Order: sequence, then structure tokens, then C-alpha cells
Amino acid sequence: MAKIEEFKDFIINYLKNKYLEDIIKENDIVMIDLNDMYNFGFMEVVEEIIYNPEYVKLLKEYFKEAIYLTKGYYPENIYIGVKNLPKIFKTIKNREFRIEDIKSRYVSRLIEFEGIITTATKIKPILKTGFFICEKCGKTFYEDIDLFSEKKVICCGEEAKLIEEKSIFVDFQELKIQQPLDLMDNPDEPPKFITVFLEDSPGIYAGRLKIVGVPIKVKKSKKLPIYEIYIKAYGYELLEGEIKIKLKDKDIENIKKLSKRKDIIDILSDRLIPEIKGHSAIKKAVFLQQIKGVKKPGKRADIHILLITDPGIGKTVILRKIAEIPGNIYGSVTTATGVGLTAAVVKERTELGEDMWVVKPGLLVKANKGTACIDELTVNKDIQSYVLEAMESQTIHISKGGINAKLPAECAILAACNPKWGRFDPEKSVAEQINIPAPLLSRFDLIFPIKDESDKDKDKKIAEYIVDLHRAYLDEVINRKIGLDYIEVDGVKVDKDFIIKYIFYAREKNPIIGEEAKNLLIKYYLEMREKHQITARQLEAAIRLAEAHAKAKLKDIVEEEDAREAIKIITECLREIAYDPETGMFDVDKILGVSKKERDKLMIVYDIIKELNEKFEMVEFEDIAQLAEKKGLDRVEVENIIKKLIKYGDIDEPKPGRYRIL
Repeated sequence: MAKIEEFKDFIINYLKNKYLEDIIKENDIVMIDLNDMYNFGFMEVVEEIIYNPEYVKLLKEYFKEAIYLTKGYYPENIYIGVKNLPKIFKTIKNREFRIEDIKSRYVSRLIEFEGIITTATKIKPILKTGFFICEKCGKTFYEDIDLFSEKKVICCGEEAKLIEEKSIFVDFQELKIQQPLDLMDNPDEPPKFITVFLEDSPGIYAGRLKIVGVPIKVKKSKKLPIYEIYIKAYGYELLEGEIKIKLKDKDIENIKKLSKRKDIIDILSDRLIPEIKGHSAIKKAVFLQQIKGVKKPGKRADIHILLITDPGIGKTVILRKIAEIPGNIYGSVTTATGVGLTAAVVKERTELGEDMWVVKPGLLVKANKGTACIDELTVNKDIQSYVLEAMESQTIHISKGGINAKLPAECAILAACNPKWGRFDPEKSVAEQINIPAPLLSRFDLIFPIKDESDKDKDKKIAEYIVDLHRAYLDEVINRKIGLDYIEVDGVKVDKDFIIKYIFYAREKNPIIGEEAKNLLIKYYLEMREKHQITARQLEAAIRLAEAHAKAKLKDIVEEEDAREAIKIITECLREIAYDPETGMFDVDKILGVSKKERDKLMIVYDIIKELNEKFEMVEFEDIAQLAEKKGLDRVEVENIIKKLIKYGDIDEPKPGRYRIL
């Protein structure tokens, strides 16, 4: 008798006490924690299950009995699986098991690994237990069916007949899983994939998950004894939270030590992208974006940033560098499609040899809980509507081929583009210079132009740094001199790995806005609202930045200092994109295309045309210009305003030089 059968009554009692305090309902998903069972005292039972995965079926039956004994009934359509193997059974080479480790020696035993769904089929029924009748003797019986077994069900020396109406079918899904880049020793290597078969699937189409399953070998060649390895899943755990980086005690000690420095955020943000010299405000904003604000119901923690860069500044370097942080994904609109950014539903031949509708998650879904680094955002207008949906709801909806799903896209967006005319012009609105519609543009918390301005001293320093950068890759002495790979701060080696650890440790904090910070933020909003007509969106952005700044200093309370730094970043951003030198004011409307000053001029010309239209069917340019001149507008201004009114659809030009209100 197997150990699991010997301990049946004890296991049922354990399951009753552990899992059945809460009500089990239709369509519930219950995962039995094998590590908890192991620690409870069922060590031999768990070990037996791991090396004989068919006993998972017995464990499920015991769970059903526990439900029946407790509730007096057994609810239909619940998924019972297993999760969380004991540490000694899921580690290899002093680390957790990975897809790359799945080899033939692990066939027929339970393993646990982590992966990201890259393809998911629609749910389809599969025969689980067949009801058979022997046409020779009349005997009827049930028989469990193995998906890959070619063995026929025999009775009286003949193949028994399947009666589908009385057979048991379950929901089945085929998933293609990729090893996450942060779990690869060399992220530049080709990604590792494995196909997973999930029975009793509730339907999962995207996300990062841990799978407990058994590797099975399936013959793929009729001529040669060559097999493919697939995974038959016995349970899974959807990892809804952010990626966790394992830290040693020494790492935490060093992080806490450096967090006490007043300039630690300046140091880390500068070291985050050492290949780019200067641009400290932008680097700080991007660093805080990686730490995030505090997630609250109905409020996003993610900070969205748009970089508008003159050619040759290095925007792609910035995006690719941020994409190296675990959980972040890089993509360029020049090579992506709309569904490549969101999710695609396409027909594809699966491993089971069927043409099936499958879901392929795109960049915004894969970057869930991280940052989507989107390059050349203005290249393809069609793609921008997909990005807008993700920024508005932080989800992606798909409905095609019988698949109707809502995929998570809860990510920050770091996007970059070039101005239309090559160089950023501070005299013109942001909307005029980039092909991004106002609704999408308004979703960015921060918009930074990175300008290529000529300055002899500054240019010399940048040139020296660029040359030294090239030398540093080949010369260790120069590398240390300019601190390309790392610098030492208070005896701590600050390199890329340390900064990543610092970011992930800081993310765990959830500081609350203190009274002093609250008062400062309110004062800032009221003053800026009265003088500069900022909106509540700028206040929301300031709150997220203040929270991220406090988290970066490992605080439990958002203090006045944090609010002040957030306000400084917001003000710096507005100074670059919304400052009107004539009035000395920030004009937020200027970002989206029409500043208050310009809107006033538009209204003057529009009202003139409207008033003249009451007397004449069409109005000549000379008449408009003469009346506008009395109100302080010259002929060139009037000509440009008329062009804009035509573009906005407020007036038209039925005949050359003659206009009317629409």
C-alpha cells in the first residue's frame, strides 16, 4: 500500500482544517500547498507524490471527500491543483528550478518552475474519463484516458466502444511558456520555451506564473527514437504581484546604509544610465518611475513619462538601459504592430497538431507590473490608440475566435519620440511638434524635451565623456576613472545589480502622506491652479512622485522634503513644455496644442468672422484683417489663425480668400 493511502484519514482531516474554513463555491480554484503538507509532518507522503505524480489524483479525491464530509455536498466545476514544492525538491545549482533545467532525467517526477505565457489556446474540451461498452460481452466500465497514450481500451480481446454521451470531459488549454529574462544568466541568449498542457483550466491567457507539473516525453519522429518534452501541469500559481528579487542580508544592510545619504537618489539616478552624461532631472524622474508610487484602489501607482528628443541624444540608449531592469520590456513602434504592443488572437498550429485560435500577449501585457519602454511612439498613428487603452484602464480587452478575455497591462510607460521637424521648438506647443493625439498626450505625468543645444564648454565635456566611454570598454583603468561599470560610495559597490536590488527593495515600502507634505501639496496646487491653471492631473502626478521619493529613502511617511522634490520635478517639466516667456506664466493648455494666449487670438478672429457672416454670406480676408488689427493682431497672425480655424473645422474657405463659419 502506498504511503498516501496509509495516511488517507489523516490527510482528509488535515485538508478539512486547512482549507475548508472558508466556503468552497462553484468555479473556485484551490491549490494544495505541498510545502505546508511537508512541514506539517507528511514528509513521506509529499515525497511519494513528487516521484509518483499519479498520486496527485488521490490527493484530489481526498480533498473532494473532505469537502463532502464538511459540507454534505460536493460543488461542481472547482479546480483542485497542487503548488509550492518543498525547497529541497525545487532547487538545483543552489537556485530555483528553471525551464532551461528541464531535461530527460526529470521525466515522470513533479517539478516547479516560473515562466511567462507567450501563447495560450482557447479552452477546448478533452476526454478525461471514457465510458466504454464491450460489444462482445456487454460489459460497461469507465477508463481514465491519457492524452498521449496510444494504448487502446481492450475487453474480451477486442477494442471497447466509447460512449461519448456518458464520458467525462474537462476544459483543456495549451500554453507556451517562456523563461523570464531576469531568470536567465545571460539575457542576450535566445529565450527558453516549454509547452504546458493544463487540464481543468479556468482559462488563463497572459501573465507570469509558477507551474507544478510533470515532464512527459512524446515521440515526434516516426523513423527515429526522438522525443519532445512537454509539461503536464498539476497546478499553477498566477503571480499577480511584482517580480521579487532575492536579497541577502548584506544587500539589505548596504541598501539601508546608503539610504541615509541625502544625495542617494541623485547618485543612483545618475548611475542608472551612466552612458548618458547630464540630464539629471530626467534621470531622477525615470529612477523614481522605476520605484513607483503607492498603489491604492482606483489609483494607479505607475508614473508615465514621455521623452521628446532631438536626433542623436541617445533616447534608445535610455530606453534599452531601463529595459534591462527585471520585468521591463523594450519595443520599437517601427517594428511593432498594434497587436504586438497589446495582444494578438491568431490561428496557429499547436503542439497537438491542430489549427487553433491562440492568444499572443504583446509588450504592454508582458510588461505588467514593470515598465513598457516604447521607442518611436509617433511613427505609427494606428498603434497609439492601443497604447491609450492600456494607459486609461491598465487592461487590454480581446474578443476574437471564440476568445473573450481581459488581459492585465498594469505597467508604467516610458516612451520616446523625435519632434516632427527635427528639433524641439519651445515656442510651439508639444502637440504641434509630435504626432500624438491630445487624449494620449494628456495621460503622461511628465513630458521632457531633451534638446541638443550648442554650448562650447558643455559640448567639450560631453565629447570627452563619449570618447572616454569608448576607451573605458577596453581599458579597465579608464573604466574605473569614469565609473562606467561601478563606483564606490561609503565602501559600497554601486553597480547595475546594486541599483536593481535597491529599486526592488524600495518598492516594498508603502509610505503614507504626512501632514506637512499634504499641506505643501495642497498649497502648491492652489497657487498653481490660480496662477497657471494646472489641472488635478498635475497634482496626482506630484503625489505619485512624492511617494516614490519617500520610498527611495525607505520612509514610512511622505515628508515635506519628498513633496518638495516632486514639485521641483513637475515644475522643471512644465518650464520646458508649458512656459510662456511673454506672460511669465505656465500655460498647461499649451501642451495639448492651444495655449490660453493663442486661444484668445483664435476667439477674436472667429468672432470677427461670425459677426461679419451675419451680414455677408462670405467674408473677405481684408475685412477680417482690418478689424483684427484694431484688436492688436497683425496680418501675418490673422493669416495663421485663419489656417488653424480651417484645420480645426470651425470655418471653411468656399472660394479663395473668402471665409464663413461652419
